[in-house]
Amino acid sequence: MSIIKQIKDTIMPKNTLNVVWLYTIGSIFWLGVLGIAAMNLRTYLTFNSNSPNVGELYYSALTIHGWAGMFGFVPLAAVAVIAFAMYKSNLSIVHTKLMSIFFWLSNIFLAIGFAGSPDMGWYMYPPLAIESDSNFHAFLFYTSPALMGMAYLSLTLAFILQTAMFITLIADAYATKPRNERLNIFGAYGVAFAIVIAITLPALAASTLWYTLYFFAGVPVNPLLWALLFWFYGHPVVYYLPFPLFGALYYYVPKYAGRALFSEKWARWNIYLLSIGSMLIWVHHLQTWPLPIDLRIWVNLSTLILASGSGLTVLNLGLTILLSQKYNWKDPVGMGALIALVGFILAGVQALVLPENSINPLFHNTYYIVGHFHLMIWTLIVMGFTTAFLDMLRSTFGGFNFSEQASKWMRIGMIWWTAPFLGVGYTMSVIGYLGMLRRMIAYPAMFQPYNLLESFLAEIGIPGLLVTIFVGIFDALAYASKQNVFSTSTPSTPSNLPVMAEDGVSKNG
Repeated sequence: MSIIKQIKDTIMPKNTLNVVWLYTIGSIFWLGVLGIAAMNLRTYLTFNSNSPNVGELYYSALTIHGWAGMFGFVPLAAVAVIAFAMYKSNLSIVHTKLMSIFFWLSNIFLAIGFAGSPDMGWYMYPPLAIESDSNFHAFLFYTSPALMGMAYLSLTLAFILQTAMFITLIADAYATKPRNERLNIFGAYGVAFAIVIAITLPALAASTLWYTLYFFAGVPVNPLLWALLFWFYGHPVVYYLPFPLFGALYYYVPKYAGRALFSEKWARWNIYLLSIGSMLIWVHHLQTWPLPIDLRIWVNLSTLILASGSGLTVLNLGLTILLSQKYNWKDPVGMGALIALVGFILAGVQALVLPENSINPLFHNTYYIVGHFHLMIWTLIVMGFTTAFLDMLRSTFGGFNFSEQASKWMRIGMIWWTAPFLGVGYTMSVIGYLGMLRRMIAYPAMFQPYNLLESFLAEIGIPGLLVTIFVGIFDALAYASKQNVFSTSTPSTPSNLPVMAEDGVSKNG
């Protein structure tokens, strides 16, 4: 198959694996946007005394960083991982044309929102999110009510289309599931959390629709009710990608440990704990609000219940590795899965104190929180997604396996990325413990050396991820050029996966 034809088939996919690649490429684009914005805002943070004019640029970079991550990268990467989980489970995406339409339209609508240079934080709290006056602009370029209303309408349409993506995945998974066959663990997690996303993502669409109605119909916005509505989406969204990646770890870790999962029963029952729990604890984002004591008790209890699900995952995967004869960390996919698991543990340790009502207010608005959730992003999410990405390459190029030299450089790249960013995350938590507040462009001079260290470590770490991704791509393309074929739907491992027909339906499933 020629490269030109493969590009066309990716732009308008005709099978499950091409849908995976379309959404993977889209998610990598938004990862690049959020990364560039992050490096810009980190540049501003290296100076402890900044003028108000710099503040405008900083907050816009901060908002674009958050929007690109939460509205762009997370949902598209979740679709890619869930679709790949379906592929690995002998399921097919039948409505490939719909999925491509949803992809292109949603990204166009997101771009319209981004073009206004938003300046109020990814969570878009009122009243700042609907203000534009001499003191503050919610958008630096969209300053009239009509333009701001258009921006929020565009976002609303994007989020509706994103919801439709996950509904389509669920429907196609149900339609193509072989009778009397249980999904493998990767597919089970993917489909389960597609359902969670389809339930909670509409709350985001409703939040931006409320703003749209404010500008076009004068509907007043109640700040507390808006916050309650938004966080019904705003907390589960942090699990949109990690929990499907749990399924990936359950799939890859036993494979490279050379033994069965310690307890598949635990893993499958844990789906219910994680999926239900993720939709119960959103109110803990309101810890600094004047909540009644009984609600605070519920916040504490429900968060600990969800944390137990994460702990069960770590225990299950950890025992799988410890009881194996030898873990194959020399394979880059095996290495990526291991780093994602260890990184999740190191990032999760910081969060153990946060559900406690007496402790949370001390850290809630500090860099301690920033360090915690960014460590989750840099380890579990980025390394977990990279692990799935490398397996996508294997599945795309039939018979392909990474060369010994490429594997070595990808392992180096993974460590090259992870080690410095662990340093960034823990440095953030240290300055948070010492009292540095989030979202502050000017800060006490005592924190400047820490911010310089964070930016320095980030600059060191970024090339590691690029090395990992591009070495994998070039190794796959080198193999393809020798074979005179660009793409095939037959994966190299495991060998019993289906060959996809042009209509996206499994030929043997």
